[in-house]
Amino acid sequence: MEQKQGGQGMLMRQGHRTPSLTTTTACLLILAATSAGQITRVPRDIAPIEAPFAMPQLQRPTFPPRTFDIRDYGARQMGENPDVKITDAVHRAIAAASRNGGGTVLIPAGRWLTGPIHLTSHIHLHFAEGATVYFSTDRDDYLPVVQYRHEGVETFNYSPLIYAFEVKNVAITGKGVLDGQGEPWWKWRQSPPRAIATQVPLSRRHFGKGAGMEGMRPNFVVFWKSQDILVEGITLNDSPMWNVHLIYSRRAIVRDVTVNSLRSPNGDGVVVDSSEDVLIEYNHFETGDDAVVLKSGFNEEGLRINIPTRNIVVRNFEARKVRTGSGGIVFGSETSGGIKNVYVHNAYFEGSDRGIRFKTERGRGNVIENIFIRDIRMKDINRQAINVNMFYTGPNARGPAPLLRNIDIRDVEIDGVPEAITLIGLPEKWLENISLTNVTVKNAEIGARITRVKNLALNQVRIESRQRAVIATDVYEFLFDRVALLDQAEGPALLLQGQHTGAVILGDYPTDQIEFGDTLTAEILKTPEPQRW
Repeated sequence: MEQKQGGQGMLMRQGHRTPSLTTTTACLLILAATSAGQITRVPRDIAPIEAPFAMPQLQRPTFPPRTFDIRDYGARQMGENPDVKITDAVHRAIAAASRNGGGTVLIPAGRWLTGPIHLTSHIHLHFAEGATVYFSTDRDDYLPVVQYRHEGVETFNYSPLIYAFEVKNVAITGKGVLDGQGEPWWKWRQSPPRAIATQVPLSRRHFGKGAGMEGMRPNFVVFWKSQDILVEGITLNDSPMWNVHLIYSRRAIVRDVTVNSLRSPNGDGVVVDSSEDVLIEYNHFETGDDAVVLKSGFNEEGLRINIPTRNIVVRNFEARKVRTGSGGIVFGSETSGGIKNVYVHNAYFEGSDRGIRFKTERGRGNVIENIFIRDIRMKDINRQAINVNMFYTGPNARGPAPLLRNIDIRDVEIDGVPEAITLIGLPEKWLENISLTNVTVKNAEIGARITRVKNLALNQVRIESRQRAVIATDVYEFLFDRVALLDQAEGPALLLQGQHTGAVILGDYPTDQIEFGDTLTAEILKTPEPQRW
C-alpha cells in the first residue's frame, strides 16, 4: 500500500492493516506538569511498587519524635558576617541526636553557610522550607579525605558535600535549597584522575590536598555502603559534580527532588552505583549530564568487586535540557558489576540530548539484562531518542566484551529528533532479545539504524522520517508485526543488509517495499506465523 500524505510529500509503506497505536496519556496525567515545567501533585504516600521482577515494598525510614535545632548548638545565619559557618553546630546537633538514639536535625528557614555534613545512623536531616544552605568554596573545609567511588573507581578524595558512610536508617528531607557553589571545582573538569587511580593500589589513591594528585571533584550527596535511605523534597543547585550518588547501598528512596545542574560539568542527577532495591520517583531534572543513570564499576576493578546494580524502579519523572550528550534514563558507561532488573515508566523528556541511552564497551564485561521501559514521551531530542551503543568511546577499547540482552521498551512517543533509534552491538557480542512495542516516531531526520542484533522484535511501530526509515545490518531473527514506515526518501523504506542478516519475519509488511543489500535475497524472509516475543 502506498499513498501520499497531505502536503508533506511523504510516502507511507505498510501492510493492509493500520497499526493501532495508543497515546501514553498516563504519563501526562501522572506528571501533570505546569507551564514552568515542574512536577505537581506529588502524592504524600508512596504507591506500591509493581515491577516485572521480585522487589521489596520500600517504606520511609522512621525516627524518634525528637528535634535538634542547629540554632541550639551555636548556628548563626549569614548576616553581617557572610563567612560564618554552621558546620560545627550541625555536627554537634547530629552527635546529640545520636547519643539519644536518633531524631531530626533541623536546619530552619534562613541563609546558612556550611562545610561538608557527615551523617550517622538514625539521623533525619531536615531542611525547612525557606532554608537556603550554601556549601563552602574553601577546599580545606572538605579535608580530611574520605573513601568513595569516583566514576567507577574507589578512591580517597575531598569529602562530598553531604556524606553518609556505612549508616542505617537515614533521611535527608524538606523544601530547602542546597547550593553547592560548585564553580571553583569545575576547573578540574578535564583532569583524568580515574586513569591515574587504576594504576595504583587503593591505599595510594589519595586525591586530596598535598598528595600531588589533586584534580578529583567531590559529589554532592553520597551514601556509601548504607541502607534504609530516604532523600525527599530538597532542591540541589550547582553541584561540583554528581548530585545524589548511591554506592554499595540498598533499600533507598529518592523522590520529589529537583536537580538544577545545567552549569555543572558531569552534573548527573541520581546515580545508582552497585546498589539494589531502589525507588526513584517524582523528580525533576535539568542536568549537565545524565538525569538518572545506573552504573556498577569500571573495567578490571569493577569486574573484581562484581557488585551489580539491580532491582531498580524509576517512575513518574521528567528531564529537560539534559546536555553533554547524555539522556533522561541512562545505563553505563561503568557497567562492570552488571545491571539487571530495572523498570522505568511514566517519564517526559524534552530538549535533552538523548532520551533512553545504553552506553558500554569492551573492557567492561559482565551483563546488562532484564530492562523494562514503559510510557515515555520525548519532545525535541537533540541527538538520539533511543540509543544503544556498545562502542561508547570507539572501536579501539580492549578487554572483555559486555553482553546486553532482554530489553523490552513499550509505549513510547517521539516527536522531533535527528536520529530516532540506534542499536549497535559488538561483532563478538551482538545485542540479544530486544523488543520495541507501540513506539511512534515523527519529525525525525533519520529513523532506525540497527547493527548486530539477534532476536529483534518491532511490534506496532510507526516511523516517520525524512531519510530512509529503517536500515538493518546483520540482524538475525527479526520480527515485523504491524509496522508502518513513512519517509521522504526514494525507494523502499526498509533496507536489509549484512552477510549475517536472516530469519526475517515480516508479518503484514509488503515485500515489495524492501531493498536487499550486499548479496541478500528474499530467501532470508520467513513466512510462518510469527511467534510473539
